[in-house]
Amino acid sequence: MLYQLAVNFCILFTFSIISYWPFQDRGRFRIPYPKLHPVLIGLTAGVTATFLLAASVRLEGGVFVDARISVIVISGIFGGPVAPVIAAAVVGLVRIGMSGFAGAGLVAGLNAVFIGIAASGFFAWKGSSFRTARLFFHFAVLETAVVLIFLLPKGAGVVMNTAMFIAYSYLSYFTVTVILRELNSHFKKLAGIEKLSKTDFLTGLNNSRSFGEIISSMLEDGTRPVSLVLFDIDRFKKVNDTYGHPVGDEVLTELAGRIRRCALPKGAVLSRNGGEEFSVLLPGIAEDQALSVAEKLRRAVAGNPFILDGGLSIPVTISLGVCSFPGQAEDTKQLYQRADEALYTAKQTGRNRVVAWTPRTESIAKT
Repeated sequence: MLYQLAVNFCILFTFSIISYWPFQDRGRFRIPYPKLHPVLIGLTAGVTATFLLAASVRLEGGVFVDARISVIVISGIFGGPVAPVIAAAVVGLVRIGMSGFAGAGLVAGLNAVFIGIAASGFFAWKGSSFRTARLFFHFAVLETAVVLIFLLPKGAGVVMNTAMFIAYSYLSYFTVTVILRELNSHFKKLAGIEKLSKTDFLTGLNNSRSFGEIISSMLEDGTRPVSLVLFDIDRFKKVNDTYGHPVGDEVLTELAGRIRRCALPKGAVLSRNGGEEFSVLLPGIAEDQALSVAEKLRRAVAGNPFILDGGLSIPVTISLGVCSFPGQAEDTKQLYQRADEALYTAKQTGRNRVVAWTPRTESIAKT
């Protein structure tokens, strides 16, 4: 008996990891087609419950003790309201089929289907989480215990067998969910660390590392147009020298906010490349439209002064350089270099303006 319960627990634990790990956004390996995830989790739970039935503890009267209730409930944590219904339908049909559609097997199978439908409604009402699953699990175990008492032959073994079912159900379920919650917590922490490594701490935009990875991936196929708008704040050093670096940080934060609020083309990627230098990557955008986007950014900044904490008002302008791939640049390095040359030309020719790269801007940048 103990050996069979141990095998049951191992099957349950394996299912829990399989139904959790590949379906998370944070994992390196992830199953595609997110809309199908609840169905796949439900089917995985149903197959797992079939294995649990095969390794169950057989009691008198054709009654099986295993962790199928835990599987149905856990599937709802990761698969939402859809997964428990699918899991319960599979396990219910298998359980009924094992008994020839009669007797205790029929009642147990219908009970599994009932629990699946009830779990689906509960998760749809309360949401899918470890907390809501725990609440429903109490109901599922107690309800199944009542069914078990009804199915077991009358005698001294009813109390002991029912108690064994309840103890095993709680021990297996809460052991697995504690481990899963710890995994979930660690995944969240890792995701946070990874996000920090790719995000500028002050503005929340992509940092230079992310910018480098994204621009390289955008230029991989070599045919799709990509434009780069590179810009920085005019006379930013004067802002820091006059008002102090904390005010300078506020200006950078406000600038990032204004960029975000601009109606940019779909797929635009915003980054802070370092210091007061920012960029907007525009996939699928050629030079003419990129110049329009750059002009929109320029007006969004120059149109109104920055009102900072304490009511301080500072007029801020930006200079912008634009370069496009593949027409004006052949690779990532050249695209950035030529956008930077155009930005330098905008600075040299009066600031608060947009300049597109041309061979002339290259010559100006080198003087």
